Amino acid sequence: MAKKNKATETKSVKAIPAVSANHPPFLARLSNMLPAGICLLYFAVHFLPDFGAYDAMGSQWLYLVCLDIAVTLLILIRNTEYREAAAAIVKNIFSKIYLAFFVLAGISTFIAINPTESWVCYVRLIATVVAFFNIGILLYNRTDLFKLISQLLSLILLVESFQSMSLFLNGVATTPMTELIMSLKGNAGNKNIYSAGMVAKIPFVLYCIHTSKIWGRIFNIGIFLFSAIAIFIINTRAAYVSLFLITVIYILFCLLSFRKERNTEQTLFRIGYILFPLIIAFLIAQVELSNVLKLQDTKDVQYYGSVTSRLSTVTQASDASNQVRFRLWKHALDYTSQHPLMGCGYGNWKIASIPYQRTITNDLWVPVHSHNDILEMFAELGIAGGMLYFSLFVCILVFSIKTYFSKASEETKLVSYFSLMAFATYSVDAFFNFPMERPLNQVFFALITAVNITAYLTGKAEEKETAENAAPVNGLYKTGYGLLALLMLIPAFYVTFLTYKSLIVQRSLLQDLNNEPLKLNYKEIFPTIPSIPNLSATGQPIDAIKGRYLSEAKKYDEALALLDKGREANPVIGYTEFLKAGLYFNTGKLDSAFRNGMVAFNARPRAKTYYQTLMAVLARQRDSVNIKKIFEEYKLHRPDVFAWSLYLQAMLNAKGAGDPQLLALADSSLRMFKNDPDVGLLVTRRAEIANNMGIRLAANIDYALSQKYYNEAVAAFGTGNAEKENLGKAASLFVKSATINPGNYVALENAAISYFNMKDWNKAILYFNKELALNVSANGKPEFFKGAALINLGKKQEGCALLQTASAKGYKEADAIIKSNCN
Repeated sequence: MAKKNKATETKSVKAIPAVSANHPPFLARLSNMLPAGICLLYFAVHFLPDFGAYDAMGSQWLYLVCLDIAVTLLILIRNTEYREAAAAIVKNIFSKIYLAFFVLAGISTFIAINPTESWVCYVRLIATVVAFFNIGILLYNRTDLFKLISQLLSLILLVESFQSMSLFLNGVATTPMTELIMSLKGNAGNKNIYSAGMVAKIPFVLYCIHTSKIWGRIFNIGIFLFSAIAIFIINTRAAYVSLFLITVIYILFCLLSFRKERNTEQTLFRIGYILFPLIIAFLIAQVELSNVLKLQDTKDVQYYGSVTSRLSTVTQASDASNQVRFRLWKHALDYTSQHPLMGCGYGNWKIASIPYQRTITNDLWVPVHSHNDILEMFAELGIAGGMLYFSLFVCILVFSIKTYFSKASEETKLVSYFSLMAFATYSVDAFFNFPMERPLNQVFFALITAVNITAYLTGKAEEKETAENAAPVNGLYKTGYGLLALLMLIPAFYVTFLTYKSLIVQRSLLQDLNNEPLKLNYKEIFPTIPSIPNLSATGQPIDAIKGRYLSEAKKYDEALALLDKGREANPVIGYTEFLKAGLYFNTGKLDSAFRNGMVAFNARPRAKTYYQTLMAVLARQRDSVNIKKIFEEYKLHRPDVFAWSLYLQAMLNAKGAGDPQLLALADSSLRMFKNDPDVGLLVTRRAEIANNMGIRLAANIDYALSQKYYNEAVAAFGTGNAEKENLGKAASLFVKSATINPGNYVALENAAISYFNMKDWNKAILYFNKELALNVSANGKPEFFKGAALINLGKKQEGCALLQTASAKGYKEADAIIKSNCN
């Protein structure tokens, strides 16, 4: 068998023209190392910063496209040497499925909700597909380079782990735990993507451990231990799941090897290579995180904590982030069921998902991804596209199984098995996150799949024991692949470059949108905004944003043209209508302002700015009915100080004057939010209402003290139904509460009822009169009790009149007394 494998390898290497007898030894060695060097250039995307852009992926995608162009040119120049590799890779079933998926995604750009945004995302798919073919062609029949590539990735993982641990240890004394953990993201955009990239390299480290001699093994075990500590500290559950899956697959590999080798000692050592470092890393991370929590000794709720506490939430359906994922998956499935043929178009889920979130997410936050790439492909490309994408995962699994149980060499089987282990980590990430968006993850997808397929093809060649059985190569593969790839990469470069330039502008532009009024000069910033993309990184139409600048500059006609154009880019977020409502409000066209304001609010009823604009319009129209309706809708989703403050302000402006009922609502809201840090807004609203009524309030009403007396009064009243002393105490405390806060009609009413229960009819009538003077009660209760008190004082005619009023207001208890005393 050993001789057969050696002979097979010699024959199969004929496909690698880099090792040519005509080349000098140095050039031959250099040519042999070229694929590994190019792979290293692809890995360099990990370390590219944002270069001033809103997101680092702008520069990273641009770099990847440029590198694709350079490598494709190299393959094209040396087309004779690589034509067999190109033919073998392209004709593979995985590649055919991948290309079918690629073509379908391209077709979807023509029917997408936003074709421009679809193209912005599609060029990234072009970059990934070309990277896959480039790496596959370069590594064809070069399984011997897998160890070198694995060692390079192992060293990169060491650098990433060192950066993460340094940042963590330097921040423990000054940064809260949750904020500190969230900052561990490198250049990946967020910690989920970063940790997924780290854990994807673990199988390569294990391969180095498995194949190295003693010192190399010790070195890579150290890398594995250090990186495992960093991964545990980053607190990402998907990474924990991937680590568990890697462990299971590696132990299964050890057990399968034991069946053939029957070497118990070696098998136990191999299992120990992964279990002992993991256990030690777990203990170190657990102790370190627990100590940090004790050191910070914060009373605030920590979202991130020890490893065990984070692990405990992996399967908890009640966990907040799990619920968000389940909800996003459900939305993607529902959209697929409604659009089974083509979906919303490649890259357009960020738009199609918005209506599902209208009553769930605040303000203009957009769920850009479904946190499951497979389900997202179903939603964007329909059932056919989703099945094609899912088939890629099945294909790699089948290839790996076939290779492992074939007659291929042991080295080829190892490459296949460990690349499957790496692909399993990508699969976990694709199931829980959105690796298709990030160049870091897509470089790994291209590498892992290319390595697995080349191992599969090598295994087939070894099994046949001859390279002459390979598929014939026709002239198309001499230049066809390179020319076609370049043809796609040229527009990809153009779009990616414009996207990168846009992200640079968006860094300041999106920050300026929080200012009122805007601070940037539109004359300076407009020329720097490219035409592509037409959506910001946060989902707002770029043209609508430009329209806002023109609207504030009072260039209303130009602004309206841009706002209408912006609606085409994202018709479901309501941003254009919100800005048009403000524009029409400022120009006195209140009917148009109302129509657009309602459309915007209905699209996003949890958006503060939409609520605020619509309330201003309704107040100007003096439409108190719709003010209350909109308030109730907004309050249903966000019952906070802002909701009440804006409602009170709008009602005051709509009525043109304060009244006791509005003042009572202000008092009610103050009691509701007495401990809220933003309660000052409600204090201001109450003062405005009172001043408008001509009521001079104390400069600083002590609402906390008023509430304290009120709570004590309620407690005394609750125990004093049969004890005059406790009722008297309750009445006195209610009076104190009302004295501090004169608008507290509930305290006045309860004081009157306390005196009523003590049969002190005159005092009861006194405080009922004070309550009725506020004119806030609509249920007939004070009229009922005052009427009953008057009858007890012998003033039957006055009392019966009040009882009739109470009955008319719906206070049913009045009817019985009227029947027995007033007929």
